Amino acid sequence: MCKKLSKCTKNKLLPTLAKLGQTAGKEKEETIEEIHEQLKILEDELKGKQFFGGQRIGYLDIVAMILVWLHLAGSITGQKILSTENFPLIYEWIERVMKMEVVNECLIPEEKRQDWIQLAQRAPKSASN
Repeated sequence: MCKKLSKCTKNKLLPTLAKLGQTAGKEKEETIEEIHEQLKILEDELKGKQFFGGQRIGYLDIVAMILVWLHLAGSITGQKILSTENFPLIYEWIERVMKMEVVNECLIPEEKRQDWIQLAQRAPKSASN
């Protein structure tokens, strides 16, 4: 399970999310479909558990923190890749993790998130120029 989750987030999900900001039209739709397929793997890993490793937060949850950023970015940009309908277990996990004081201490302050997310979206475009 650990290898499966790490592979999904590191080797597939992150590059696909980066590609999302560089696509449009049909290619963007295909990229979103690809992201959804990868998220389904993560959704399945949460079945019957509060956290990816079991009933306590652990290393796998830290690896999966990209899901929190995906949720936050969707809230800011309006491009909601994650939805409670499609990924209810991931959504519950995000809510659970975001209630943890230690997680909130590490997040960019709410008033600065929009600037950070917009900067992150522009970075791949400027790197390709």
